[in-house]
Amino acid sequence: MRKQNLNPLMTNHWFKKLAFLVGMTVFATLSSFPVLAKIYPRYALFQPSAYSSSPYRTSDKNIADVLTQDKKYTNLVYELKQAGLLEKLKQPGQQFTIFAPTDSAFNALPKDTFKQFSQPENRIKVLQYHLVAGKVSRETLNQGAVTTLEGHQVKISENSEGTVLLNDADGKYPSTLAKNGVIIEINKVLLPPGF
Repeated sequence: MRKQNLNPLMTNHWFKKLAFLVGMTVFATLSSFPVLAKIYPRYALFQPSAYSSSPYRTSDKNIADVLTQDKKYTNLVYELKQAGLLEKLKQPGQQFTIFAPTDSAFNALPKDTFKQFSQPENRIKVLQYHLVAGKVSRETLNQGAVTTLEGHQVKISENSEGTVLLNDADGKYPSTLAKNGVIIEINKVLLPPGF
């Protein structure tokens, strides 16, 4: 009686099992990414890691140039220029994190608030409240607030949907990584305490 060689059948059977196992592992890993993003949204918003192949998230230009090129920040660029802060955001060697209100955010300001904001001393104060010197560290994020150039802190929290809130403004993900810092789009103009 001749012994049959079952190795090709056994190999094919084990290969199918291995392929199934690898497929399930890949599926489980990929489906967990949204869950991981919800666990660490603060870190992802403030410390984006982007490759140069992702031009929408990273730029080799400074913050001022990135804001100027993006049409949704026309009002912010104008106000920064009026306050004399736009040039500060071009300086090499200095890192900043900026909470960048869109044109819609400026347009949503009540007329009396905008009139008060338009006074030169108030404009500088409010815009400095949108700027943080340097890159925000994990330790700072764990404390739940960042100190701005204006001197007061902006509270960092998360709502039930996992959106990062800066005071009561939504921080839009993904942030933009510029050569000299991070730009975080927000949907409201932040007003410092006592404004």
